Amino acid sequence: MADEAEHLEACQDCGATIYPEHLEKRVAEHWEGRLLCPFCLREKRAASGVGVTPPVAPPAFGGPTGEPIAIVELESGEAGAADEPIRYEKKPTAIRAIGGGPGGMPVGQVAETEYRRPLVKGSPNATRCKTFHCKLADGPIAYMCEQINEWADADDDIEIKFATSTIGVIEGKHVDPHLIVTVFY
Repeated sequence: MADEAEHLEACQDCGATIYPEHLEKRVAEHWEGRLLCPFCLREKRAASGVGVTPPVAPPAFGGPTGEPIAIVELESGEAGAADEPIRYEKKPTAIRAIGGGPGGMPVGQVAETEYRRPLVKGSPNATRCKTFHCKLADGPIAYMCEQINEWADADDDIEIKFATSTIGVIEGKHVDPHLIVTVFY
């Protein structure tokens, strides 16, 4: 595994891991002197128009086979006529969570919960905590800092008491080291 890790590279835009097979298949490559992952490379190509196929023009006449389409006007009183709104029957549905984190939330998102104990302003003691994590690269770390700042600015009641940080592995598709920051407030 250590030998495999020596051959891994990181995207110079987002910090995603680039594997040797990405380079072999040319789904990740250098763009304007920067090594980019498949996603960043696709965005750059789309923005510059390189490698983008033009849209296919619809047939000149009618439907998919080219035959003319007949235009029919609806008479007043007929379902769908301009003077009558179309009504659809709404069937009751049950919403069920499938997979994800707590309560079916997508992993990485946590539902806002009403806690019994209020936040204590001006006290050195923390009442709650929130954890952030990102890959170890410049882009993801800058993005995580932006997330922490936006989170802190979103609520006037948040007064950060202290924070801890560590390096660890987050289970997922790839095992990459992450910076894990826990903010106590």
